[in-house]
Amino acid sequence: MTNLGQSLNLSPTRQAIIRLLKEWGKGTANQLSKALGISRVAAHQHLDWLKEQGLVQVRVERHGRGRPTEVFSLTELAQELFFPRLYDLFALVALDEVASELGERFLLKIFHRFREQLTERLKEFKGGLRERVKTVTELLNEQGYFACWEETKDGFVLSFSNCPIAQISKRFREACISEEEALSKVLATSVIPECNQASGEVKCRYFIPKAKSQVQQ
Repeated sequence: MTNLGQSLNLSPTRQAIIRLLKEWGKGTANQLSKALGISRVAAHQHLDWLKEQGLVQVRVERHGRGRPTEVFSLTELAQELFFPRLYDLFALVALDEVASELGERFLLKIFHRFREQLTERLKEFKGGLRERVKTVTELLNEQGYFACWEETKDGFVLSFSNCPIAQISKRFREACISEEEALSKVLATSVIPECNQASGEVKCRYFIPKAKSQVQQ
């Protein structure tokens, strides 16, 4: 379990509840109270708080004619926050094998497929460039990019401070190439990369030039 408990203001008891639910898969307030040596009411109070934070979920189970029982388990958010995942390492190993066996062209094809979720959602969009930039920013934020945009006299600046596949991009430049191509496609114009996190910069930033007629206006 990682050390996020302190930053999330989790007491030792709440951290213990999370660990137990991870080990057990699920548990009741009664089971947790016995394991932790606290009252059932106290266990419920901790569980209610964890549920409010989106870390615990509850469902009702019925067994025979007895009273239904509330059963608690960890949410996907809690799984991601507190228990290490090796997605990046696995992806890097897998992509290394793909590049070695099938070549960089096939690797680029994989990244293009990854970007299709963005291009498909904007395939039928008919708005102007400003509306496209705004919509792309909103879609990127849905994917955790922390994106923002601003308009200048000559065009638009699109930047994001969190690349969800930053570690992969540092190893495979095809990730950045596919991103640039996807943005050009959905914005229906060229985009100019100015900096990126794969090269050690704080943000990824693109300049999107306006058409000459727009600049003159």
